[in-house]
Amino acid sequence: MTDPYDTEITVLARASGLTIPVEFHAGVRANLDLLRSYGALIEGVDLSDRLEPAFRYEP
Repeated sequence: MTDPYDTEITVLARASGLTIPVEFHAGVRANLDLLRSYGALIEGVDLSDRLEPAFRYEP
């Protein structure tokens, strides 16, 4: 059987003043991995040096 304890989750939770029970580590790990993949996707998008508002944008 795989150990459900995830040290990284414990460290990140403590840094935020939280305690996450071990039984939730697998779900938190899945969410953390998903968020990191989204972050990598966003970081990989090339943006022009000059950003302009969307067409017909009115503040």
